[in-house]
Amino acid sequence: MPLRYVLTVPSGQSDDVALPLVVVLHGRGADANDLADLAPLVDGPGGYRFVFVNAPTPFEPYPGMTFGYTWFDGWPPTPESIAESRRRLLESLSEIERRFPPKDGKVVLAGFSQGGMMALDVGFRTPQPLRGIVTMSGGLYEDELPDLRARKEQRVLIIHGTLDDMIPVVAARRARRVLEDHGIEPEYHEFPMGHHVTPESMAVVADFLHRVIL
Repeated sequence: MPLRYVLTVPSGQSDDVALPLVVVLHGRGADANDLADLAPLVDGPGGYRFVFVNAPTPFEPYPGMTFGYTWFDGWPPTPESIAESRRRLLESLSEIERRFPPKDGKVVLAGFSQGGMMALDVGFRTPQPLRGIVTMSGGLYEDELPDLRARKEQRVLIIHGTLDDMIPVVAARRARRVLEDHGIEPEYHEFPMGHHVTPESMAVVADFLHRVIL
């Protein structure tokens, strides 16, 4: 079954209007609603259709205690858990594109924290190249890299906080280096912030979306 999602169109346009598609993935312990309020901050002049996808597995930090959802177990992820989420997310992306055909094939995949790692992992495995990949406070799963050299022209934005005490900024710097080693030139920004977003970081995301979707 496709993963559940929350649909947001800040411009108010109807479902039958073709718009660029921005798919957003939340972090561990959150759900599809967690980042939905950010859509108006990064919406474009002509309007985008935002789809906030829910991770597949309830997050259980302690036996019998659950809150929110998770994309995978551990950091770095266990191979089995990220492979299952990868499979389900790729299926869900195909279903979302069938349900809401993107204008001129324009699709961006973005994510925060765990979702940022999933965005990088899945974004290079889609049947067709994406207009852009955005990872915020995330990292790159290196144990099973996709064929990065096959998509050297892929536009990627990496944003991370230098004060992040959950996923240290070295994860972003490492992701940048690995991509560069494979011929990809990501746009890279560090901000003096913790494990969250700020108006300044979201302004960078909005600008990136505008340029790759234009």
